[in-house]
Amino acid sequence: MATLPRYPFTENGSSVLLPLHEMSAGQYLQSPDKRFKMILQPDGNLAIYDGANTVWVAVAGQPYTSGGTKIDNSKIYFYLMYYAFLNDPSRNRMWGTANSTPLNNDIWGAYNRTYLSLQNDGNLVVVDSVPVWASNSAIPISPSIDSVYIAAGTTLEVDRRYVSGGTTLIFQSDGNLVVSNGPLGVLWASWTQNKGATRAVMQEDGNFVIYGVNNTPLWFTGTAGRPGAMAKVQANGSFSIVSEKPVWARFGFTPTILPKRVFNFDNGPWVPIYERPLWTFN
Repeated sequence: MATLPRYPFTENGSSVLLPLHEMSAGQYLQSPDKRFKMILQPDGNLAIYDGANTVWVAVAGQPYTSGGTKIDNSKIYFYLMYYAFLNDPSRNRMWGTANSTPLNNDIWGAYNRTYLSLQNDGNLVVVDSVPVWASNSAIPISPSIDSVYIAAGTTLEVDRRYVSGGTTLIFQSDGNLVVSNGPLGVLWASWTQNKGATRAVMQEDGNFVIYGVNNTPLWFTGTAGRPGAMAKVQANGSFSIVSEKPVWARFGFTPTILPKRVFNFDNGPWVPIYERPLWTFN
């Protein structure tokens, strides 16, 4: 069996642990609003703090977690490989998340696309980010690349720029949807200019559609049937449609309950204060 890589966590204080990354003792995640902090403590505990108050500690017996005593005695670490694992040799214990079954039972694919997020509500969520369409299949789609999301139900404003790093997505006044990067120029386009295109919509059903007069579809991604899927613009030049779903959370989640996303753009200026979706659960 192939050995999975282990990448050292280098973004101390960020809100996300990326796929196949390993935190060491003393490192921490912080929610985007800086209120909550998850610390891998030097004593081997994994704890979430709200200011000075402890609100959660990873211990045996919690819902949808697993435990054991087969451990690596060399060091304390917290590692994400679809499932999140805490190795605590000081207590001779291993703690882990018991996630939903990976999509299509493809655990190898899930290893490389699943990330862990500490949210503004204090929840710790493992999210499987599945790409379902891409403007260029040769460009990697990954949670590790800076991105902005366009939520389901969003109609793009004409000539508004959706920017991530050096990459820009724009629905132009001539009706063309264009992905560009300054020095590299146009990377991709829908080629719907001068055809009467009036709207570009990331629909609730998961399809991204450019409409002309009388609601005539002029171009679409063909991704209907994936409610809640989002458009994603990456700094590396990728424009994609991704279907993201939680597979574990420290509170409010069970594998049989579908999540409700509460991440929407309002009608004001588009400023992505918090780029990743916030998951809440019934």
